[in-house]
Amino acid sequence: MKPPLVVARQGSIEAGGALAYRDCNDGGDPESTRWPPGHVHTGHVAATFQYPADLKYPFPILFNPGGGHTARVYDTTPDGREGWWTLFLREGCAVYGVDRVNTGRAGAEVDAINAARLGRAPASALPAINRYAAESCWTTFRWGPRFGEPFPDTQFPVESAANYYPQLVPTYRDPDEAPKMVAALVALIDKVGPCVLQTWSSSGLLGYLAAAERPDLVKAVLAVESSVSAFGNIPDDALPALARIPILIVIGDRARDRVEASRVFARRLSTHGGRVSVDPLPEAGIFGNGHTLMLERNNDVSMRRVFDWMRREVYGEA
Repeated sequence: MKPPLVVARQGSIEAGGALAYRDCNDGGDPESTRWPPGHVHTGHVAATFQYPADLKYPFPILFNPGGGHTARVYDTTPDGREGWWTLFLREGCAVYGVDRVNTGRAGAEVDAINAARLGRAPASALPAINRYAAESCWTTFRWGPRFGEPFPDTQFPVESAANYYPQLVPTYRDPDEAPKMVAALVALIDKVGPCVLQTWSSSGLLGYLAAAERPDLVKAVLAVESSVSAFGNIPDDALPALARIPILIVIGDRARDRVEASRVFARRLSTHGGRVSVDPLPEAGIFGNGHTLMLERNNDVSMRRVFDWMRREVYGEA
């Protein structure tokens, strides 16, 4: 049994976005109290935080989920073990679980949806929304070669997959979502102060872009399964600022393309003096991990690699 967690402070915070007026043409209904015209706040992130009583490291870690997920993905694993949120908290780190713009606790912009419902906008004006299916999770997240068939060494607890599927949420995917999220994440960084950004999957690009805007406040980027080339690229003018921040990229098994793309990115940033550590787990003798490292049976092993790198590169510990 692990000792009890002692939390000194916890709560929730929102950052970014703004109030904007929505009239009837945007989907408001002047006869309704449920969605009347008026000012609506959108474009923000929402986060829950905890600070341990025994705070050993001064920079909070902002955990950012990928597409189709909320910060719930860093909490209890599908088979009931402690997630990265709790594991880092136990090590003396303050933690923030961030829900991206138009996802989870950050709510969603619905004016285009209501306008289309009322016939005041064409269906083409509806936001592009994705949501993972169980079948696509199985292969895309590299649990196995086809739905229902795990790789022999898979680390994902496939027997508990039914506990994972309810975590999946819709995610807006229009091109303007990325700048909205970067702006909101920068606003959160400004509120929290000096911090470490942890990203996963598609939030990797968003984290890099936000970090480049606040290189004095972002003390490190912990990028898990984040391939820059897979989700977009970083403009050249952002590289000098990003090169001031130590970056760790952790990649699971069966992802050679991600490893190569990450090493290309590391070389690109090194020309500006950047420090990027690319850590493919199979090269360290750790096999069977897919895209969902924080949920898998050895999530304590992958977490320890991330945590130990942070201790060395951010805090100068041996």
